[in-house]
Amino acid sequence: MATITIRNLPDDVRDRMRIEAARNGRSMEEEARQYLAQGYRPRLTPEEARKKRDRLSAGLTPLPANAKMDGTDAFLATKRIDLLFEEGLIPLAERNAWNTRIDRYEVTLAEVQAFFDKLWPWTAKS
Repeated sequence: MATITIRNLPDDVRDRMRIEAARNGRSMEEEARQYLAQGYRPRLTPEEARKKRDRLSAGLTPLPANAKMDGTDAFLATKRIDLLFEEGLIPLAERNAWNTRIDRYEVTLAEVQAFFDKLWPWTAKS
């Protein structure tokens, strides 16, 4: 491992490094090491980035052509329905029916949210 000495480091830079190191639970030396390692990590070429994206995308299941929402919306919709079930506001059979429709992308997040809002007894304070 190499050693480096940095002279004439401005006080404000040292102070920010000390604060950030404390925030991350590291020594200043480790903070500097991490910062330098992150800044000088190998970069992907545009072609390598495209190949990596394609490799990751290949593992994803494509959405049905008639999908009414994407994977992120399906995740959020499932969480809404699960919360209603966990709070005892819908029975297991209804939860399962909603989750089946969500898994098949047959409903929109807006439809699930409207159902959620109708049953959710608590309102946000403004």
